Amino acid sequence: MKEKTRVVFTQGGKGGVGKTEILNSLIKWYHEKGIAPVLLDFDIENANKSGLKNFFPEALKLDVHRDGALDEFFDICGEDSTSHVVADLGAGAGEVTYRWFDEAFEEAEEEGIAFTSVGVTTEDAGAVQSILTWGARLQDRVDYLIVLNEQLNPRSDFKYWHAEPKVAEFKEIFSPQIMTMQARIQEFQAELRNQAATLEKVIQGEVKTDFLRLTKNRVRARRYQRELYEGFEQASSILLPPQD
Repeated sequence: MKEKTRVVFTQGGKGGVGKTEILNSLIKWYHEKGIAPVLLDFDIENANKSGLKNFFPEALKLDVHRDGALDEFFDICGEDSTSHVVADLGAGAGEVTYRWFDEAFEEAEEEGIAFTSVGVTTEDAGAVQSILTWGARLQDRVDYLIVLNEQLNPRSDFKYWHAEPKVAEFKEIFSPQIMTMQARIQEFQAELRNQAATLEKVIQGEVKTDFLRLTKNRVRARRYQRELYEGFEQASSILLPPQD
């Protein structure tokens, strides 16, 4: 069946690697293309400032561990107006997600639902292994967007990612789209998190602190956002509907 709805979801693996931050800019990128995705926050354990719903109050908060929670995709994607869904899965959501794909993927495919799985890694070996685990369990039922996040180490060369033989195998089998989230000024990034602000809010001056209103920080926010947008454009084949 022809793709009707694209569900983009973060891999609920290792926490603290920047998954929600990627989604914040991805959602804005969709908006600029005239797409209003339905937003789902499945990270029920994350009630602090880093949860998706803290940045987008319209996001529907759901407990991924509730029986049938991921079946919500069927009703949401069944709406004629829904072309895109963005879902943030929290750490520890792996097993329930794998099980759902094993049980429901064929029906999802019949309903015209396609999936893009977003994995984010730092130089930490555990983050890389998490991506490999998701690939091993989900196989080719999803497309993969992998983000190499430099934020925790501005001089990251991702040695483990490039040296691990299973990464080369993963890339050969699944042909993931790979992009980089560039390192940011630490003072800027810390204040962004403290204020639960997105890059777009800084750019528009919709922030509470004088620090984030400084011209240099608005310029930084535009630069960081532009770099992410370039990555999304390169991965547009698995983020946007296929062209007729």
